[in-house]
Amino acid sequence: MSMRQIRVFLDSSVIIAGLASKKGGSYEVLALAELKIVLPCICEDVVTEVFRNVQKKLPGSVPYVYALFKKLPFIIIDPAEEDIAQAKKLINQKDASILAAAITGNVNWLLSLDKHFLKADLMDLRGKKDIFQICSPGEFLEKILK
Repeated sequence: MSMRQIRVFLDSSVIIAGLASKKGGSYEVLALAELKIVLPCICEDVVTEVFRNVQKKLPGSVPYVYALFKKLPFIIIDPAEEDIAQAKKLINQKDASILAAAITGNVNWLLSLDKHFLKADLMDLRGKKDIFQICSPGEFLEKILK
């Protein structure tokens, strides 16, 4: 019996937090991805952001980033143009491609530690696709483990 894998879009903040500390929700979500319990979805912008931030703040950890991207079964989603247009109405320009990729990828959850995402109101998306929930890794773990 196989549980349907949960498609989870990971914002760069979650990947960086998971790399930075072995304690906490972000690390646990990455561990679930490694165990293939969740399907980790990202887009090119997430990859770029992770590398940029790690090079700036934790340059010694760059090899770990490469190892992580090799090891985890990431699905890279290219956001559709119409989803980018939609996302730009809902969130700031910088985060629009990430929100759009989550929409395009038809994910079940978008996990972030970024207040912009956690505050985004996705009511406008309802009815277009099955809408996903946005929350922090910690909240996600509480909800799926209930």
